[in-house]
Amino acid sequence: MVKIEGVLSIDLGTQSIRAALYTLKGQLLSLATKGYETYYPAPGLAEQNPEDWWKAFKLAVQELVEKCPTISVVAIVASATSSTVLPVDCEGNALTRAILWMDTRASKQARRINETFHPLLRWCGGTVSPEWFWPKLLWIKEEQPKVYSEAYHIVEALDWLNYKLTGRWVSSQCNASCKWNYLSDKGWSTDFFEEIGVPEFMTKIPSEVLPMGTLIGKLRREAAFDLNCKEGIPVVQGGVDAHASVVGLGNFKEGETSLVLGSSSVLLVNTSSCNPISGFWGPYKEPLWKGLNLLEAGQTSSGSILSWFIEKVARHYVFEADRRDLNPFDLLDAEASKVSPGSEGVLVLDHWQGNRTPYKDPDSRGVIYGLTLGHDASHIGRAIYEGISFGIRLLVDYLKREGIYISCIKACGGGTKSGLWMQILTDICEQPLDITMENMTLLGNAIVGATGVGIFSSFTEGFEMMQPCFTRVAPTTSFSVYQENYEHYCSLYSLLRTLRER
Repeated sequence: MVKIEGVLSIDLGTQSIRAALYTLKGQLLSLATKGYETYYPAPGLAEQNPEDWWKAFKLAVQELVEKCPTISVVAIVASATSSTVLPVDCEGNALTRAILWMDTRASKQARRINETFHPLLRWCGGTVSPEWFWPKLLWIKEEQPKVYSEAYHIVEALDWLNYKLTGRWVSSQCNASCKWNYLSDKGWSTDFFEEIGVPEFMTKIPSEVLPMGTLIGKLRREAAFDLNCKEGIPVVQGGVDAHASVVGLGNFKEGETSLVLGSSSVLLVNTSSCNPISGFWGPYKEPLWKGLNLLEAGQTSSGSILSWFIEKVARHYVFEADRRDLNPFDLLDAEASKVSPGSEGVLVLDHWQGNRTPYKDPDSRGVIYGLTLGHDASHIGRAIYEGISFGIRLLVDYLKREGIYISCIKACGGGTKSGLWMQILTDICEQPLDITMENMTLLGNAIVGATGVGIFSSFTEGFEMMQPCFTRVAPTTSFSVYQENYEHYCSLYSLLRTLRER
């Protein structure tokens, strides 16, 4: 039997784990997706069980191996949600459920870190988010002191998965540069950690930091048995899921911008500038490429709002879709497309889990405004698409005001499957989009993995060999129609904040 070389790519996402096999020419041979439960024990809290990740991971990889017996896996690489944090013992067993990235329980700790005004904070836009690693570690230290003292390490989901595969504890430079206040040229700032209250930080984290594309180790026997894979396959360091998408999209130059539309939205801009932009995260110090920094913005809730709407409010879409053998999101698109731009006055503020950027306000909440008895689910559905798109336009406007040139925007993620949403987004931003419906985290991982084992000399060469197909969506004449609602969207947050602070 002739074997074909391929890369096993893993995307540990918010709602599921996705495993894929790619050839070295970028052909997707097979994809397996397995879900797991998210727990919401209180408002603003979100948790998952790491053992559920591993069970899902095993099932997904076993399915791939069965489907593709002729594939010889030359590398394994994983990426994961960033700032999903868990304490573990020395054997990698989780001591509690993992605190999911969207969890905002550490707001108090984040404020305290920000009040230090430490110079290091300039590299993350002046403030850390409650979503991030250090506020959550501080929360564990202060609210669960027994767990903290017993923890061998406190790690990210990606670190845990790589340990399960290789038996080696390492951190990803991509994660560390973006969410751990790590500088690629200077490393850790000891005085910062003393000031925020964790002088012992080096005893609690995997201190070795590896760039994306670096060999971590080889697949150990126990993991190979669980996955039905060959022992000894090279395991290569990945990074934040959205940032792996930048590799898949081929955005390697200044001004090239990546938009990832999943449960959350992430806007990533390559820049040589070292100057922070108000409301943005970064510029992170060279998390992906030497000589290029990265600005990040986005929304905590994007596609998750649409899922909430269908699951909690518009259940009739689910029942009707089942009856007609359709996807309920396709049915939502069909109904929402009948509503004119502007949703007949219905306006959505997309802050279901707070605001990530530009307001950095975890306590803000979502709003559906302007309802009358004449409105129905189709108006609300379209208004959600528009509200998320207004939030993205706000970020683009911030960049333009700061003189940041955007040469092109390439978009990926589950949101690109909605033709209606992509046209609304393009019209509201008055900016063409190059979109791909392929999973760019998985493809980016495959490029990283093949480069990490020496098949390609660089990520750029890997992209040239494995690049996806793009479709351009151009703006129509609807931009002016949306303008008034966009202005109202911008006003709504400040009005509600004033009301909240009374």
